[in-house]
Amino acid sequence: MRVRELFRQKLENAEVIPDVSVEADLMRRLALREFLRFIPSRFNIYYLGGLVAAGIAAGLLLFSGTGILNKKTPEKIINGQDSSAFAGFINIRVGQPLTVNVDKRADAPSNVVAINTVQEQKTGTGRVFVDKTGTRDTNNINPAGGIKSFTKKGLFSDSSVDSKKLKNGYISDGVLFEVSALKGCSPLKLHFINKVNSFDSCRWTFGDGGYSNQKDPDWIFDVEGEYKVVLQVFGHNGLQASSSVMITVYPRPKARFEISPEKAVLPDDEITFFNYSSNAVRFRWNFGDGNYSELFEPKHRYTKFDNYNVGLVVYSESGCSDSLVVMNAFSDSEYFIKLPNAFIPNPGGSTGGLYSSKSDEVAQVFHPVFSGVADYQLKIFSKLGVLIFESNDVNIGWDGYFKGQLCNSGVYIWKIRGTFINGEPFVNMGDVTLLKK
Repeated sequence: MRVRELFRQKLENAEVIPDVSVEADLMRRLALREFLRFIPSRFNIYYLGGLVAAGIAAGLLLFSGTGILNKKTPEKIINGQDSSAFAGFINIRVGQPLTVNVDKRADAPSNVVAINTVQEQKTGTGRVFVDKTGTRDTNNINPAGGIKSFTKKGLFSDSSVDSKKLKNGYISDGVLFEVSALKGCSPLKLHFINKVNSFDSCRWTFGDGGYSNQKDPDWIFDVEGEYKVVLQVFGHNGLQASSSVMITVYPRPKARFEISPEKAVLPDDEITFFNYSSNAVRFRWNFGDGNYSELFEPKHRYTKFDNYNVGLVVYSESGCSDSLVVMNAFSDSEYFIKLPNAFIPNPGGSTGGLYSSKSDEVAQVFHPVFSGVADYQLKIFSKLGVLIFESNDVNIGWDGYFKGQLCNSGVYIWKIRGTFINGEPFVNMGDVTLLKK
């Protein structure tokens, strides 16, 4: 006892640090004891045993259902090849027309039904499930291998109420809507028709920054380019589908031309048409007199003077067109006739209307300034409409006298008519003021 008390006194304050391996071994022992005990709040050997038993039961049920353990499964032919997994589901390669022929035997399991023909036009790989009614369950198409598009039939599921209900998350190209054209010339106006009958809302994006929530919108693409138009339709509970199409808008050419000479005299001058059109490869000229040309820069000679409307239509490589028409293209002719608006008669007596450069310096005779006049008639009227002077000679004007007497100061009416030497007629009227010194 004394020895024990001696060791106790000597070692009671000593600190002993156990080895790491001792602590690890102790923890493993404790964990094993916990795993072997039944504790409802922790995973233990009893839970493990239940999972193993459930797995074995499920495996036996699966093998017996698919015919692997059932030796009386009827013969199955898929595209001419045997298959051994029909009762649960049939693995198929989607992308080619598929024919599934199943012979219903008397000893076939009750969960196997006869299917005559199933044809698919989708892309990718998937599974088609079969039930006892002999119909495909299109709601259980299981995409695999990254399927990105479905046909319209695969996009909507059948319903006795509405045959076009949205299916969650399926995307289709070009089946949800129709468009009046896929390409055209700028500005291109298109009409879009949403073919989905049952949906909560929709959104169109037109690729040029614009969008619409209308069911069947119209849209104008006013700038050439390629645009991806996307329709998204939304149903209840987050169901949605979308389609897209590419629209090509071609640029229009520009029709531009000039006529030379600028002040042409018809029919004397030969007319040249200078073409300044852009983005055009084909041209059609209309000279306005019943003649046409498809040359780039044609020349044309008119047989008589007239008011001609000259037009040009140009076409681009894409078939787009533009046109330009010049109305009365030759109205600004070198032939003309003009009259002054005032004159001061010679107070010394009538000059007979003859005029010269000297008389023009003091504006003593009222007469026209002209070029290319062939026929001419000038009449002078008082403000009451009384004819007081008439001349058929372009070289004789009115000197301000009537029956030898100088007329009173005031405003008088003049009217001229005639033709130019090219046959162009003219008729004009105005007023002139008679002044006295």
